[in-house]
Amino acid sequence: MKTKKVESMRYRFLVALSAAVFILAGCDNVAQNNVSDSQPPAVEVVAAARVGVQPQKTYTTRIEAPENVELRPRLSGVIDRVHFQEGQRVNKGDVLFQLDDRHLKARVEQLNSELARARAALHQAKAEAERAGRLLRSNAISEEQAELRESVRRQAEAEVSSLNAQLKEAELQLGYATIRSPIEGDISRANITAGNTVIANQSRLTTIASNQDRYAYFDMDESTWYRFFQTRDQALGSPVRIQLIGESNFSHVGEIDFVDNSIDSDTGTLRLRAVLSDSGGTLVPGAFARVKIAVAGTEQKILVPDRAIATDLDSRFVLTVNDHGETRYTPVEIGQRYGTFRVVEQGIAEGDLLVANGAAKVGPDMKIAPTLLSEAPSDIAFTLEDHASTVQQTAGVEF
Repeated sequence: MKTKKVESMRYRFLVALSAAVFILAGCDNVAQNNVSDSQPPAVEVVAAARVGVQPQKTYTTRIEAPENVELRPRLSGVIDRVHFQEGQRVNKGDVLFQLDDRHLKARVEQLNSELARARAALHQAKAEAERAGRLLRSNAISEEQAELRESVRRQAEAEVSSLNAQLKEAELQLGYATIRSPIEGDISRANITAGNTVIANQSRLTTIASNQDRYAYFDMDESTWYRFFQTRDQALGSPVRIQLIGESNFSHVGEIDFVDNSIDSDTGTLRLRAVLSDSGGTLVPGAFARVKIAVAGTEQKILVPDRAIATDLDSRFVLTVNDHGETRYTPVEIGQRYGTFRVVEQGIAEGDLLVANGAAKVGPDMKIAPTLLSEAPSDIAFTLEDHASTVQQTAGVEF
């Protein structure tokens, strides 16, 4: 009986010892986990950079050709021949359409014949009038007869003048039967082909767009105009860039060459025009485009990635990182955006470190292990002269 009691006590002691060992092992694991959890998380940070930026405004427009002609006939008739290939480039004066001009040529020949007869009659009338003058001086003819012959001479002169005018008009009409290109440019398709009848000043034969330069009109709001320009002389010559649909940057360069003489009272805008070269043939008239114009000179500003700026109700802030790797809530005042970067007017200085992705996963007053990203913008400014180098510097920055 005593033996059983001893064995029972030994069993309970072994169970208690095993439980203690298990508890101690668990505590050791928790301690190890706490040690692991105490390591600060690795967080990407960027340094605020001071670079040269140029305030810019963007407007929408449609590309236009300086000269755009809707070709219409000046007289009615039947198209005899079409002398161009659709879509080709034509020169000023090239023959494009030929109307049936046989009746016009016949009219010119008829008037030439009548004019020849009238000139012969005029020659005879002049001779008789001169003879009458000589006879009148010798009293061999009455004054009434002399005046009659002079009247016949004047009538013959009037007839010649009238036929000359009719002949010029007939020749002009004959010239209108040959329709030529009034400008140099790219021609569209022939809307009316050979064998069809056209009506003077109504039938639309084709269109021609000049192929030298291109225009881009856009409307600037009144407040921007008076804030940055104020006078036409300050705006003329200002550089602009053009971006077409499907392009990733503003690669077409131009300048302001026209400012309207009044502000539209209905819209409160002033119309400006940019002119640019189309040497590559990519600026098709009618194409939608975006115009970016530099409205002020280059200034040195603090730029940070836009994603590093977070919103707190109606204010903006960033998480700066001090020398001890601790994050701090820092209110900022932001400015214009340049691609993926944003100007910070107040709140941080050049070289300050801040959390790259804002407050998405990191909060203020946290200990972190910062990992510096080499993400810094180049100067964001442009002129006509340094356009090529600027595009290369700002590669990857979408304006």
